[in-house]
Amino acid sequence: MANSDDSFSMSIKQENPTVPPPPPPPPTATPPPRETDLADEKNQSLLNSLRSTSLTPQEAQTCLRSLTNVMTSGEDEDAALFQEVISKLNESELKRMASLLTSKYDHYFLKIARNKNGSIHLQKLVGKSDDADTFFLAAIFRNFFNVMADEHAPYVAIQGMRVFSREKKRAMRDKILTYAVPLGCDQYGSIALNAIIRDVSFLYCSVALFDVVASKARFLSYSRYGNIVVQQVLKHCSLHSTRNIGVSLRGHYVELSFTEGGRYIVEKILERDETGVLVMTELLECGSDNLVRLATSEYGHFVVETALKVTRGVLFRGLVNKLKPFLPLLRTSPQSTTIAQILESVP
Repeated sequence: MANSDDSFSMSIKQENPTVPPPPPPPPTATPPPRETDLADEKNQSLLNSLRSTSLTPQEAQTCLRSLTNVMTSGEDEDAALFQEVISKLNESELKRMASLLTSKYDHYFLKIARNKNGSIHLQKLVGKSDDADTFFLAAIFRNFFNVMADEHAPYVAIQGMRVFSREKKRAMRDKILTYAVPLGCDQYGSIALNAIIRDVSFLYCSVALFDVVASKARFLSYSRYGNIVVQQVLKHCSLHSTRNIGVSLRGHYVELSFTEGGRYIVEKILERDETGVLVMTELLECGSDNLVRLATSEYGHFVVETALKVTRGVLFRGLVNKLKPFLPLLRTSPQSTTIAQILESVP
């Protein structure tokens, strides 16, 4: 029995031999640099370049490329690096940075401003130093339409309109007014104008902008993007500007009502008592066939519905009397069923 136990113990020992510990790793010559060390080195290098008053053309070019890469990067590390760098620059160094960014025929400035991240970083620079703003304003003016008609670059100029000195704000206002019509007809230019119209902090510009839009309302209302600018002005402007737009569009209300954007403009003018009479007069003066065509059209029926809902008195009765003979036709058109219901409710 003892021999049997010894044999069993021997078999366990053979099945579970002792595993020796792994050998220690060979020593490395130099530990790899930490990411924080690399970031600090990059930060200091950029700071030194921006603080230098005697960069060679080659050093300036290297600094510009590095700065552009940091400002257009979407990485959090680069955003933090940029924020730290500009927080350590004094006014004269910020001026030097702005001068550098707007050199080379504004190539790097435009490249950064047209980039989503670059635009955000430029907006943080604007307003930090009046001397630096002089360079930024000059670059914006040299490329005004291209800046304002871009997807991201306009927000640099718009931020400037918030934080520039009073003199520079006036200069921006005058430039906006000069380019208002071509910008209003552009996809991104119209978005920039609408941002200015909506923001109460731009009243020093938008009040005069309302007058420019009113004077060109007829042209803008037929534009794909311009009609949205006219709509925004009608939404935010005073009665004075609404009346001016209404007068500018006189003779074109029926035609505009057949279009997708135009019908919104006509409805907004209809909804104000002081200007609604302009639209109603034109609806009553147009031929019966044209009025019925408008009432049964894809966009025009909205205008006729609004006219019947917001108008009262003689003008309302006149429109009802003009439409009622066509009630059977209006009942059968899917666009004009609401119009038919309103007419049927009137004794």
